Amino acid sequence: MNSQRSIRSSIAGVLLLAALTSACNRDDENAVKGREGPSGASRDTVSDVSLNEDGLGPVQIGMTLDEAVSMGLLNERPDIKPACDFVYPAVGSGVPSDAGVMVVKGKVARIDVDTGSVTTEDGAKIGDTEDRVKSIYGEDLEVRPHKFIEGGHYLVVKGDSASAGKEIVFETDAGGKVIMFRAGRVPEVEWVEGCG
Repeated sequence: MNSQRSIRSSIAGVLLLAALTSACNRDDENAVKGREGPSGASRDTVSDVSLNEDGLGPVQIGMTLDEAVSMGLLNERPDIKPACDFVYPAVGSGVPSDAGVMVVKGKVARIDVDTGSVTTEDGAKIGDTEDRVKSIYGEDLEVRPHKFIEGGHYLVVKGDSASAGKEIVFETDAGGKVIMFRAGRVPEVEWVEGCG
């Protein structure tokens, strides 16, 4: 009798361990990295939550601040300026903490990245050279002179038809390295002084 109970306990333990292992691995299989998705070419340089013209993970351009706060994605700011202000990801939201979210008249207008390991969905990131960004985006990229940094540039990537009216903008220093980037809707994504 005791040996049967011991065998059942062992089998139950093995089944529980298998179920837990399967559940943990399911998240890895569903992770989307880059435009190609989970079955496409892997890119080790793409962050787990990457930025594109439409947003950063679950924080999407055009969603209301109230929606993002109620979903636990962004922190509530009682002192927010209604015309334009920045809010930041809520702790534990899964949204990288090194992103600033511009909210204009209650809606997410753009997302800024100036530190950390966040990448675009195509793998561009802080510290990349202008040449690397140009090689990633090719003819979709427009180079403009930087307003404040002599020798620096704005590298503007226009959104495709699915993201009409949205862009990614990289800022580079005089040495041609990316010092920040942002994505969102036009015209806010092109505002060089933030909410200025």
